[in-house]
Amino acid sequence: MTLRSPSRASNPTRLRSRVALGVAAVVLTLPPALAFAAKKKAPATPTPDDASASASASSPAAPTPDAAPAADKPAATTEPEPKKPALESVNIAAKAEEPIDYTVEDPTKTYYFIGARYRGTVIPQFLESLFVDDGATVYSNSVGIEFDLRKGGQSMIPWINYTDYSMGDTLFLTKGKDPNTASQYSVVNSGLKAIYFGLDELWSVPMDMHWSFEFGFGVGLGLVFGDLQNNWVTAAANGNPALVASNGLHLYECKKGETDLGCNTGDHQNATVQKAGGYVEPNWFNGGSVPIIFPNIWFPTLGVRYKPIKMFETRLQAGFSLTGFWFGLSADYGLEKRTDSAGAAKRSPAQPSMTF
Repeated sequence: MTLRSPSRASNPTRLRSRVALGVAAVVLTLPPALAFAAKKKAPATPTPDDASASASASSPAAPTPDAAPAADKPAATTEPEPKKPALESVNIAAKAEEPIDYTVEDPTKTYYFIGARYRGTVIPQFLESLFVDDGATVYSNSVGIEFDLRKGGQSMIPWINYTDYSMGDTLFLTKGKDPNTASQYSVVNSGLKAIYFGLDELWSVPMDMHWSFEFGFGVGLGLVFGDLQNNWVTAAANGNPALVASNGLHLYECKKGETDLGCNTGDHQNATVQKAGGYVEPNWFNGGSVPIIFPNIWFPTLGVRYKPIKMFETRLQAGFSLTGFWFGLSADYGLEKRTDSAGAAKRSPAQPSMTF
């Protein structure tokens, strides 16, 4: 009798069980594996919801209220750079600022100048001959200060002048009298001076940016002081230096108490006092003929004005006045400011801090 091992007898059954388990495992694991492989080969197009979710997942988390935005925070190791003005705006401002030698004036703006002036006046002998004979050409000097207020090509110039009317010994002959009669002569020596207060009005006609032709007039009132000597003369030699008349007659100043022809009150019409020994004519305050107030008029005034830079002007002038022909020169410092295109004032370093 042949005996079979129990293990071998059950092998077919066990084998079938193992095969069944293997097949079940393959069936269960195959779909996920296929799906994974399909995703690897061709990823599916994301839906809007999937895109939003993906963007949300990839974007950084929103900052908390206490934290500053990450973009506004500089790097810990980087310092902020200082702000620099735009180069273009700086260049525009530099170009728009007027140069110092640009002297064209705005007709709506008032310009101010302050400075000094000189005038020389010539009283020619032919003008004196309207009142007396003989005489001599007389020259007087004036110096002063002026203040020019200028707008629209017109200058109003108030000024103060000191004028010296000094004159050495000069023979004068009474108008229309015999030049050979000593009693009709007198010798005049002037030490008169005056302080004038006046005003000039000038109008300008531009010739170019710097030069202008000017015309106008001036008026002034002078306070006169000093001495005016008026001494009679005689033809008798008395030791004084001789004075020679235009006809060659030698004359000498009368001394006090002299009775020579020409030195007596009776030798002169309406004379009440002997004018001898350096006689000084009294002024109006003392009942005399020497004025203490003297008005003057300068008309016309003609000249040129030169303004090379904003802060300087000078004038060369000439004209006629009640005291004769004159010429003048002035130089004034300007208080003008330089301006930029925005209209803001920029003072030149050479200008003072004075404003008006």
